[in-house]
Amino acid sequence: MPRKRMRDYFMPFFIIVLILAIVVFGWRTLNKVLIDENRNTSGEKIFLNIENGSAKAMTVGKGEWKNVPDSIYLYSGEKLKTGTDGRASLTFSDQSIVRLDTNTEIELVQLEKKHEAYITELALEDGQIWAKIENISNPDSSFTVSTDLLVIDSRGGDFAVTDPGTVYVMEGNTQVSIKYDDEIIKTVNVGVGQQFSIDGEGVSQLNEGLETDLIFALSDTFKSSSWYRWNIKKDGAISAFEEGSDEGDNVDLQDPASPEETDEDLDETIVPGRLVSITKPSQNTETNQSSITLEGLFDADKVEAVYIGGKKATITGNNKWKISSFALTQEGENSLTVEAEDSLGQRTSLDPFVITYDTTPPEAPVIEEPTPDEGEDSVTIDDVEQIIKGSVSTDTYAVIVNDYRLSKYVPGSEKFEYYAKVAYGNLEVGENEYIAYAEDKAGNQSEPAELILVLEQETVDEAGVEVGEEVADDETETETETDTTPEATSAGGVTITSPNNGESFTTSETEFEIAGEVPADTAKVFVNDYQLQAFQTGDTTYRYNASSSMGNLEIGEQNTFDVEAYDEDDNLLGSASITIDIQSGSAAAPTITMPSTTGNYSTTLNEIVIGGTVGKWVQKVYINDVELDTYTPGSEEWRKTI
Repeated sequence: MPRKRMRDYFMPFFIIVLILAIVVFGWRTLNKVLIDENRNTSGEKIFLNIENGSAKAMTVGKGEWKNVPDSIYLYSGEKLKTGTDGRASLTFSDQSIVRLDTNTEIELVQLEKKHEAYITELALEDGQIWAKIENISNPDSSFTVSTDLLVIDSRGGDFAVTDPGTVYVMEGNTQVSIKYDDEIIKTVNVGVGQQFSIDGEGVSQLNEGLETDLIFALSDTFKSSSWYRWNIKKDGAISAFEEGSDEGDNVDLQDPASPEETDEDLDETIVPGRLVSITKPSQNTETNQSSITLEGLFDADKVEAVYIGGKKATITGNNKWKISSFALTQEGENSLTVEAEDSLGQRTSLDPFVITYDTTPPEAPVIEEPTPDEGEDSVTIDDVEQIIKGSVSTDTYAVIVNDYRLSKYVPGSEKFEYYAKVAYGNLEVGENEYIAYAEDKAGNQSEPAELILVLEQETVDEAGVEVGEEVADDETETETETDTTPEATSAGGVTITSPNNGESFTTSETEFEIAGEVPADTAKVFVNDYQLQAFQTGDTTYRYNASSSMGNLEIGEQNTFDVEAYDEDDNLLGSASITIDIQSGSAAAPTITMPSTTGNYSTTLNEIVIGGTVGKWVQKVYINDVELDTYTPGSEEWRKTI
């Protein structure tokens, strides 16, 4: 029997490897033929990563969907859709990311780069996407997503879109325009923690001049969805472009890239509307101030000076400008000219900026429940809590009760509710005065509506609720409210475990997750009378998000959150509370730290710098009634040279 040599053992293994290589290469080649044939591979490209399941693509003009492999490039004009089990992500060359949920279809309408400007336009045909957009500072750059009903424009941040009419904003500020017969009929700004929703019927109503509610707080349903949780986990992962271009080139299904384009190949046409942008305030803002501050961006490569209403702006940064104390000349709509001046002194007129100056207050609220008996000026209540209900005029943008802005009030709804509770600290033994104001979009406040509730000690004793000692006078009451944070409470197996281990605290942060535990037989959980939609019968833990952007956390106030657990028969099982103090009282007050902390200072210098500190959430600083231009909100410091 002949003796086997080493190659006799090696050959079978080599053949197996060779067969596998041929199969893999053949699959890649087949896909190249299927996908790259007749593709327009010039211009910008985006990187496709199939996260789960499968996806299909359609090239320009082909009209046929074909399966695509993972890790390829897609180009302008092509379409992509995921299957019932598929999720995918697209990475753009500026590091922006768009993710597709299952059963989602998009079209890459435009992917273009001009010099340093990126122009991206996507059309969402079906399903839902999550966009994580890098901050856009170049005024010529844009990132838009369109549906049958909407055009969404973002200059940076995180947002999600569900076809055809829902937008969720998790970070940044997104501009949403509503379409009717492909014409824009209304544009609104949607901020952090807000949700925009409209359907076809709502669009028709708007086109007929009828107003409808558009903006709400992010729903618990969305925040508890698997799509939301999946994206939150994905955020922070390294993108394909950050991993290195070599890997991307290896998986590209096209021939080597053409030589780099030169400036001569680029379109030099100036887009006038992008030379100058106004970031503050937003277009069509309403104000009751006759003098406003305007801020914005400009293209530093093309613009030497910015003029608003004939007034020259101050350049505050590489591409930033500002005008302080701009006077509005008339009540009603003010249309301000916007001009960009180049290095030759030639001005280009841009689209005007419209702002409404309104000093007419809305009508006073009407408190409808409870109401005093005839001849009485107060209402004696027989419980330790009372809902105050009322109505306001249609132009009311906000309702304020005892300096608390009602987060649940929906502009235009004409109805409001306010909860007075011993547990909240806004209802005490004795007389309790409640003063309600209506505020319009311009900030005008109505005449007050007043109600006095009388709570007797006997009622409190019967309810078995402990109430702190009555304060002696107004001065003591103010001191208690601003300087002492109420202690947290817990009873009946209901606990708050976060934030701060359930203990009340003072902070400058404005976003928290309130979480804790409830008894096993809990069927419903309420936080400040809001039922948690994500909580299911039998759950023993709960979560609730509170943030200033959602309107349920007030900056400069003590915010008490009362958690209550009920069984299936609506019996109260237990409760817990926590108070989060967002720099109320003296925490935000300004201090002077230079040139001296004392009241008087002598010097022989003809120029000195004065400065100090303020609270994190102070938006403006005034010196002798003049706004300080150099103060940056959130910096916690101010300076002025005199």
